[in-house]
Amino acid sequence: MGSTDTLAEIIIHPDVENYIIEVDWQEVRNGDERLRAGIVQWFEDGHLILLKNHGLRVDYELLNSFKMPASETLRKLPYRRFLYPKPWKRDHRLAIFGAFGFDMRKYLWVRRQVKELNADLARLSQELFPNYRFLREQFSWRLLETPDTAAPLHIDFHSGGDMHYLRLFLNLDVQPRVWEISHRLDETVLRYHEDMDWPRLNALNADMFFNQTGDYLRNDVKDPCHVAKFHQGDLWLCDTRKISHGVLSGNRTVATHFWVDRQSMDDPSKRIEVQVANLRAKYGPQAKAAE
Repeated sequence: MGSTDTLAEIIIHPDVENYIIEVDWQEVRNGDERLRAGIVQWFEDGHLILLKNHGLRVDYELLNSFKMPASETLRKLPYRRFLYPKPWKRDHRLAIFGAFGFDMRKYLWVRRQVKELNADLARLSQELFPNYRFLREQFSWRLLETPDTAAPLHIDFHSGGDMHYLRLFLNLDVQPRVWEISHRLDETVLRYHEDMDWPRLNALNADMFFNQTGDYLRNDVKDPCHVAKFHQGDLWLCDTRKISHGVLSGNRTVATHFWVDRQSMDDPSKRIEVQVANLRAKYGPQAKAAE
């Protein structure tokens, strides 16, 4: 078992706003409520937060001691498939027997660690955001090597309607997980709004708005980027619908997907649906006037 300080290496690009903040979680646990409130504000504003001294107890050796079969169906492994496999389903069998064979004792050790770490991440999330009401929890275990082309610069989209969203990421692997991090959503749209199909965007829901906006990053441009090298034990959190990011390399990590009641936010006006509505109001009429 081990607990690791934040060791992430960040290379800042001068042409991209530096919205990366490092926070020592131990200071909050020691009673710094102003810093706790700052974490909530920074997250809702769309910052990426590195959480130093997070205190999670992780058996890194155990979680790096098996190899998952190289199947795209297992790239983002939902935790329930791993914890509660249905042997009559091929991908469930592949995840368990492909990784552990008939060594069920080892599988049960790993299963216990996955359950414990999921629970610890959920508890930490509630400590980080004590006023948030979590409506649904999901944990995504990434246990395969990331191909070079797997996750180019993009903005995430997640179905679920008008609600807030919390994501934490923990690198489990001995190798660093390397992200490129570029402009936030507002700045991305500002830069490319003249080329965007606003009549079409105005007809889409917010989730598809992200998807279409992300296409400009994936297909048409190469924005300057910060580069973040997250080492084993590094923990970071951000709303990946507000930050353009890509995964350059990395193997084993766990990511949370927590749906949050928007009314429990510190400032519900910062939720993503309002941000998208403001972007449409700002740039949509300009596009119509230019036609």
